[in-house]
Amino acid sequence: MPRKPSKDASEIPELKALLQELGSQHKFSKWISDMCVVLKENMFAGELVEKKKIPSYYIDKYGVDHLYRYDHREGHRSCYVIYKGSCFILDIMTHKEYVKRFGYRTT
Repeated sequence: MPRKPSKDASEIPELKALLQELGSQHKFSKWISDMCVVLKENMFAGELVEKKKIPSYYIDKYGVDHLYRYDHREGHRSCYVIYKGSCFILDIMTHKEYVKRFGYRTT
């Protein structure tokens, strides 16, 4: 995918509230802040999730028809969508939470 800057990159209100509760020095807050910087430079920095692999959680809760996955340190993940040239970060989760949400099997 070609590099393309986004108009803006921000967290949805639910994620923003979590990050405020954790505080600006928490690693999640720092990672999301860094993610916003990256997405403002290139909205396609994450990996596009195949349509058939988008969990119903995101379809039901947010009505998405596309979804990007972004990798953080320590195996954490975030998902985001692009709408009208802006990126909206939906969440941050551990690798274990990611595996469960996406329905992957663990051995």
